Amino acid sequence: MWDDTDTLRRAARRDFRRLAFTLILQELVLVGSAYAIQDALVSLWKSSSPSLTSSEVYDRLWNTGLDMITASLLGLAVVLLLLGSRLRRHTPGQRMGLRQFALALVGINGLQLLSTLVTVPLEQFVESLGYSLEQATAASTGASVTVSMFLYSVLIAPFVEELIFRGAVLRWLEPWGRGFALLTSAALFGLMHNNLVQLPVAVACGLLFGYIAQRFSLRAAIAAHAANNLIVELVSLLPDEWALAWSVYSIAMLLSAAYLLYWCLTRRAALLCWLRTSSPPAAKWFLTSIPVLLLLLIYIIRTLESALPA
Repeated sequence: MWDDTDTLRRAARRDFRRLAFTLILQELVLVGSAYAIQDALVSLWKSSSPSLTSSEVYDRLWNTGLDMITASLLGLAVVLLLLGSRLRRHTPGQRMGLRQFALALVGINGLQLLSTLVTVPLEQFVESLGYSLEQATAASTGASVTVSMFLYSVLIAPFVEELIFRGAVLRWLEPWGRGFALLTSAALFGLMHNNLVQLPVAVACGLLFGYIAQRFSLRAAIAAHAANNLIVELVSLLPDEWALAWSVYSIAMLLSAAYLLYWCLTRRAALLCWLRTSSPPAAKWFLTSIPVLLLLLIYIIRTLESALPA
């Protein structure tokens, strides 16, 4: 099938180069516009309330959500402009029913629990080096305290992230192998969060969201992502003294993890077949592309920055 390897390699490198430069540009637009909006908000707040302390200004910035909403939408516009030509799939996926949607949410919760098998040792290792992930943990688990942050978490973030990583990125990579596209888009999705604590669960959820997008539809992936974020927001509102509610939630997470393992084990042959598609050595070409390596370096540096000196 892959007779002209040299032609294919050049075509793949063009695709990977365009993808990498697009995501680098998206990151620059995201960070640059977020900082610009934050500076504008700080100037506005200090001019209207000169008595505000630095900590109060920081709290407002942390909870406003306006900077991330605007910046993420601008970043999405960049990605859709440069990669949106492959967003539409050529063959329709299966219809996702309510039962399958509910099982997807169970799987996502199971992934979140199983990812702690990586997260906990990672935190211990980082702390042994004299760094702290306390702020990274707060950023990944804290509840939204404003309406704008709640809207960002439950609606804007799932919509933007799924359109970028399960829409543009996944579809852009699929011509070079379905399994390659799924694994690569999930890894990029995890690194994009720039948070060591969030990295394992983001990669794991990226795999499931990608599977949903490939088997069913992008809309189904967006809905599953939004529903999961809503559950996380609601659970984070539970008071610490509600021991029974926390016990029920813990049992539900354990059952979800058990079901996910059962589902994977009983369908391992079908899952391997799903990932195994005839394709060129795309991973090798991807990881030897200079723009891709630059993108990975940016993501890795920003992720490592989430570990602060203790």
